[in-house]
Amino acid sequence: MKITFRAAPPMDEVVQFCLETLREKSPVGTAPEDEHPGLYRDSHLIFLNGGVVKDVLGWKRGDTIHVSNPVPYARKIETGRMKMSLPAHVYEQTEQIARARFGNQVSVRLVFMPVRFSGIAAWASFSKLSRAGNAKARRDWLVRQPALLITSR
Repeated sequence: MKITFRAAPPMDEVVQFCLETLREKSPVGTAPEDEHPGLYRDSHLIFLNGGVVKDVLGWKRGDTIHVSNPVPYARKIETGRMKMSLPAHVYEQTEQIARARFGNQVSVRLVFMPVRFSGIAAWASFSKLSRAGNAKARRDWLVRQPALLITSR
């Protein structure tokens, strides 16, 4: 009996698959009700060791890859707190699909990572929610966005 092992897919292939799945699952508003239809779908970003990159071709074992979305309402979409006709939990669904596809070759987990740029940082600074209690801790919590953490096994 011959045993064969499948090589782990290149990380760029995994990341691109996750991006495509996130875009497919993302809700898209319609004009004129939505001033920016497709903004959420088109704003998913790749982070390599905390910095935004176009791809992960420079990835090395031990590097951290995240895919997240900096729009201020991304967390509301993920947790189901937005009123939409499409299902929420975009990142959770993508995590499950990626796990089914890549199995034990890579680890894909839903996490909430801090995103401290774009509209999310400004929103967190001026939100009424950041004024209650420990303001710094609240702002840190408010900038946490849903993300996929992708690591090799």
